[in-house]
Amino acid sequence: MIAQVVEVPSATAIEKPLEANLAKAPMETKVLPTVLPKVGLQEVKPPLVVGSPNQPTDAIAFWLGEAGWAFEQDKLTTPKSDNSYYYLRKVLAKEPDNTKAVAALEKIVERYYELLRSSLRQNKVQQARVFLSRASLVMPKHGQLATMRQLINDHDVNQSAEVSAEVSAEVSAEVSVPAPVTAVAAMRNQKLLVPTQLLDQQDPLLVQWLIGVAKKAHALKATMLIVAPKDDQVRWLYQTMNSADPEQRIRANIKHSRPARVEVNYLARKDELEVYAN
Repeated sequence: MIAQVVEVPSATAIEKPLEANLAKAPMETKVLPTVLPKVGLQEVKPPLVVGSPNQPTDAIAFWLGEAGWAFEQDKLTTPKSDNSYYYLRKVLAKEPDNTKAVAALEKIVERYYELLRSSLRQNKVQQARVFLSRASLVMPKHGQLATMRQLINDHDVNQSAEVSAEVSAEVSAEVSVPAPVTAVAAMRNQKLLVPTQLLDQQDPLLVQWLIGVAKKAHALKATMLIVAPKDDQVRWLYQTMNSADPEQRIRANIKHSRPARVEVNYLARKDELEVYAN
């Protein structure tokens, strides 16, 4: 038997490039996700959060709480946007007949009444007036307001009476009794009272008298002490008397006290200075 040789055809032009590509790039394997059967499983949704977890959902209760806390800190009507009155107004804007808010306003007025009385005991009248004004803002028709006004008025009257009595006593003590005429020159101390009302008005006639005293004191080579309750009064007296002679400065010291006066010390046989004639 004769063996027959069968020729295997070589790769075609189309097959050769494909073989080359398969040799160069290894085959990629893709892993398909495993799909589990849904057996009794339900989709779980996250809880719905409404607002901040720390903020009460009841605005009225929140504002009343803030108002109470501010009241305990004596933050009655100040500071702005963080005081008891501010929060209570928000409550009443939403519920005009809220009894808790109305009662809290009453407490604010009562607290201002206590603060006002305390201020008057310390003679802080201006501060007492501020407390009255704030109480009037909180409840303009509150019956306690009339009592608060009366307390301030009575205090003013009592203070005026006390000051008048005090000034009268000081004037009596400070008025100089005319010294007798002496044979020889002696040291004299004249206390010349300055009318307070004219001093406050810087009266022109008072100016003339002060300039006359300053000129006479300079001629007598006197020393002076200028006295008045307020700093601006003392300074005005000094400047007025010092203007008597542009070339000469007066020899004077100043002092804050009552009553307003000019004390003049000089050597002479008799009193040389005249008191102010009203």
